[in-house]
Amino acid sequence: MNDINNIIVENFNENIEYIKQEHPKLFEKLSAFDLAVTQGHYQEKYDLVFENGNFDVLERSSSNYLYDKKTDLHTQKSLDSINYSTEHNCFETFVRQHYSDDMINALKKEKDNAPLKSHQFYTAELVHLANKHENKTLHSLDKFVFFGTGLGLHITAITDKIQSSVYLIVEDDLELFRLSLMCINYKKIAQNAKLFFSVFEDDTEFAHTAESFLKEQYYFNHYIKYFQLLSHSDDKTNKFYLALSSQPELKFFFNDYLSNLIRPLEVISQDYKILSKELNFTKGFFHNKPFMLIASGPSLQKNIEFLKENAQNFIIVAASSSLFYLEQNNIKPQIVLHLDPFDPSIQSFEKLKSLSFLDNSLLFASMHTPIKILQMLKKENIFLFEAGSNYKEGALNISSACVGSLGYFLLTVLKASEIYLLGLDLAVDSVSGANHIEVHQDTETLKLENNLHDTKELSYKNDLLEIEGNFQNKVFTTPHFFSSVNLINNYFSSLVKPFQKIYNLSDGALYRETIPLAPESIRQMEPLPDSTFAKLQTHIQKHSLRNFSHKEIQSLKEKLSFTMQLKLQISQIDPLQLTPKEYVSKIHELICGSNNLQTYEISRILDSYLYFVLHFVYHYLNDSRTSIEEFQNMDHILKENIQELIESYIHSIETTLHKENANG
Repeated sequence: MNDINNIIVENFNENIEYIKQEHPKLFEKLSAFDLAVTQGHYQEKYDLVFENGNFDVLERSSSNYLYDKKTDLHTQKSLDSINYSTEHNCFETFVRQHYSDDMINALKKEKDNAPLKSHQFYTAELVHLANKHENKTLHSLDKFVFFGTGLGLHITAITDKIQSSVYLIVEDDLELFRLSLMCINYKKIAQNAKLFFSVFEDDTEFAHTAESFLKEQYYFNHYIKYFQLLSHSDDKTNKFYLALSSQPELKFFFNDYLSNLIRPLEVISQDYKILSKELNFTKGFFHNKPFMLIASGPSLQKNIEFLKENAQNFIIVAASSSLFYLEQNNIKPQIVLHLDPFDPSIQSFEKLKSLSFLDNSLLFASMHTPIKILQMLKKENIFLFEAGSNYKEGALNISSACVGSLGYFLLTVLKASEIYLLGLDLAVDSVSGANHIEVHQDTETLKLENNLHDTKELSYKNDLLEIEGNFQNKVFTTPHFFSSVNLINNYFSSLVKPFQKIYNLSDGALYRETIPLAPESIRQMEPLPDSTFAKLQTHIQKHSLRNFSHKEIQSLKEKLSFTMQLKLQISQIDPLQLTPKEYVSKIHELICGSNNLQTYEISRILDSYLYFVLHFVYHYLNDSRTSIEEFQNMDHILKENIQELIESYIHSIETTLHKENANG
């Protein structure tokens, strides 16, 4: 028995040391649990027992054993259930696409005329090759998920068998997970693999953990196998599927990302005003002034009469998609917010009866806004911000999944002290199923019974799932909206300062750090003075920038030098000297390693591209049927595509530098 006690103590101490160093948030949860037990705030539910050479868990309330005193048998059955088939306990992380040779040739011809028009120009041939070797048996399980730890004995057995590179370990019961720390050694598993833990996490925390897991060595993502304890809920399994369907690369392709990171070079050179990151609303006239963020969710239409009666009491910041509806109701915003880089978004302005509606409105627009929109409005009223690029050192740089969540982010970082949210539902209407106001260009009415759990194919805008509601216990949202909810709750909420009050008037998703407030409950407010717009324009004008500085020109030259060197290094990779795993890892490290993603736009562009295609490449190369000639052909196609994307970026930098030199 002393030997068992020694094993328990050794496992527990090593696990706690490892978790404290590598997973501090999980360590805090475990520490809080121990404190709650010590102080009598929590009554333990389980006892760890050791009988007949086996560990087991005794549930105190029922006297039932988790493993029915057959732990070894359970572990062996768990191990025997692990196979390499894609048909059982396997997540398919990509949207299936099929191409013929004729389609590939047609795409190549179209690419010559408009190289950045479609992502398929750079993906189709790689996907086509990978499809040719598609089968139902995997050659290795490089990523793996455990749903439920129990005592973790099956985890030790399975990890010894499959030797994956990355694991996600999920357990909803914190006390049960703590018992597993005594029975297995996570630290030893972590010596040969990267571990992610999701223990006692809510939906927002789990979404963040799942996203981090998917991003880690994403070239192993093609198929992800999993094991689920029968005693563990299906909830996290479904939520993981949601994380798959919410991958940003499924909705915003790398070619568009490249276009968006090229366009700022053009608009900066055209002398547009750029918002400074020093801008804030904490002092002077704007101290304690109420800001109203208006997005295009169903709650805007439900509360339009309230808004018509009270619009003069707020500085209104409106998503551009709401403009037509606001014009219909004669509600003029002081600030219009635009994020969408695509031409269909021009409709938000073209639908207006008269652009004079915006004469006394400032446009806060991302630098990748379509040029036509900028040309439609008064240049003196336009202020741009960076959204993912880093060309202007002192520029405001913000980005988000949608314009509504971007507005939340913007008003938070600009330190507005009193913020009201209307139409930021990020959920469908609980009665009609509508996802936007009726006049929104993308309005759809979704079937409320279209539950995410019932679907087998990756979808993004039409599946529905339940999340916490602002006024209701639960509301339905889509994976598309959920990515924005997750940004607000997991990232943006941490930016809220103690002096800021954020009131959510929308009958949609619940947001952390906000106060649910029905519009009819708002206290009587004083109308803002007529001089508000002039003061706003003057204040923002004082905190704006223009053109490239000498230092920023030097930075562009450095980016150009790095990009040209990267192009050379990629061309020098010899596929015949590397295993498939070494090959994809080498390409990823060259592009994304060091501090490249934080420093260089081209690295972020290519990272987005690799996330889309590299798992196809690895899945193909890791197949024993792939010949040396096929390996070389895949390498040639991948490198050619990367080089072409690089050339587009190089051309834009060189064009900008030439203009700046010509202007002196």
